[in-house]
Amino acid sequence: MFTKPKRRVEKVFIHCSDSDYKIHDDIKVIRDWHVKENGWKDVGYHYFIKQDGQIQAGRDLEKIPAAQFGHNTGSIAICLAGKNKFYEAQYLALQTLCKIINSSYDKITFHGHCEIDKARTCPNFPYIKVLKLVHGKLGVF
Repeated sequence: MFTKPKRRVEKVFIHCSDSDYKIHDDIKVIRDWHVKENGWKDVGYHYFIKQDGQIQAGRDLEKIPAAQFGHNTGSIAICLAGKNKFYEAQYLALQTLCKIINSSYDKITFHGHCEIDKARTCPNFPYIKVLKLVHGKLGVF
């Protein structure tokens, strides 16, 4: 599920897809939005967590994400399907993925997209509580 990339990574950013529609609950849909509508080379996120908790691979981890303007370098981007509805299975998958990522680094912090883009509420769920973050550091589950 996670192989530490060779590129420098210092931060993980958490996002949401901004859609509760079941038809949008797949990395293929997000990839189409980013490639066909935005003209990007690939989907902006490295991981997508479906409503049922399934983790789907997105952009290659060796590639810089296109997910948080001005803060992509040195980061990993994770997106949860949803806008206002999120599920326990997604939170458990996010916790698991973040624990694995965290264990691969000496110094890494976790953040919501909203922390660096004040105009956004993304990821639209209580990510600090879900990940038990203290000053961006992962808590114990």
